[in-house]
Amino acid sequence: MPAPHDGPPMAMADGGHWTEEIFLRHADLWLAVHERAWASGEEQARDLHAILDGLGVPAGGRILDAPCGIGRHATRLAELGYRTTGVDLSPLFIERARRRAAEAGVATRASFHVGDLRTLPEAVPPTERPFDAALNLWTSLGYYDEATDERILRGYREVVRPGGVFLLYIVNRDFIVRRFEPHGYDAFGEIVHIEDRRLDLGASRMRNDWRFFRKRGPDLDHLATIRIAHRVYSLHELVALFARSGWRAEAAYGGYRRDPPSTDSPTVLLVGRA
Repeated sequence: MPAPHDGPPMAMADGGHWTEEIFLRHADLWLAVHERAWASGEEQARDLHAILDGLGVPAGGRILDAPCGIGRHATRLAELGYRTTGVDLSPLFIERARRRAAEAGVATRASFHVGDLRTLPEAVPPTERPFDAALNLWTSLGYYDEATDERILRGYREVVRPGGVFLLYIVNRDFIVRRFEPHGYDAFGEIVHIEDRRLDLGASRMRNDWRFFRKRGPDLDHLATIRIAHRVYSLHELVALFARSGWRAEAAYGGYRRDPPSTDSPTVLLVGRA
């Protein structure tokens, strides 16, 4: 996934932001990534249910999942009895999320809306809030700059009830520094994804070139190259960011199984209380 002083957000040649290119203009390419990850949502939703239950979120409570992708968590949490609302920038992802929820028989408990995290309260219908808990999963923070990240977290705080909780699941900067890998390769069906990565320590950003190809026999047809600039955070920075945004950091883990955070943990799961 796309990284302590922030430079300007990475822009495309036409003045847009890289998130628009990958989640709007080339959403079909990233859809393949979401589809392959769909199966993982069932086990992760069970782990999230255990965490939410331990935090006092009521059975049948309202859960916000933003960004939600194609709903692999929101749909499964609805199957577990919660009332879920998903928000995502991509209309294609939202369309697929609604279809998946209908196929699972939870369309009456899982609603999905197109919206931007930077204006999150505007994307959430008043009838579906306040929430007992909000989720930001799969490294979906750090796409812009630190001031914007703070504004995004304040947006979650605005739609969560007093005493409600916020779960942030994000890549662990300290793990990246310790085990940095400059290249990556993966395949999602006929889509091939190749990454060239550069860790900018001065800005604490991953500056990656993501190249997408389609398999054609023994050859690869180039589809798109997208340049990513992503802020990565250490745990202590996230705790400070929570405090500035109106959240009290209550617990931190290395992942969904609530193992202790460490430099051996690829991810951090930080729990905030409103």
